Amino acid sequence: MGFILKFLIISIALSWIFSQLLKFFLKSKLKRFVDQVNNVQREETQKAKPKNGNVNVDYIPKGHQEKRTRDTNSIDGEYIDYVEVKD
Repeated sequence: MGFILKFLIISIALSWIFSQLLKFFLKSKLKRFVDQVNNVQREETQKAKPKNGNVNVDYIPKGHQEKRTRDTNSIDGEYIDYVEVKD
């Protein structure tokens, strides 16, 4: 009876220690992975920013392009009537 009790106590202790070690290693690996992802994201963000302060537009939606060409073709523009109010 004493052998079985010792075996159970040692087995429970070893499994608890193993689970704690496994948890520690998994947390450290996960932290390292998160740090690597954050570094890659930071580098991509820095590459995306123009260095001279200008903004480069790579894509203009088709509907916006048609409206833009229509607006630039009209020479007169739109007339807005207003009344100047003096106090």
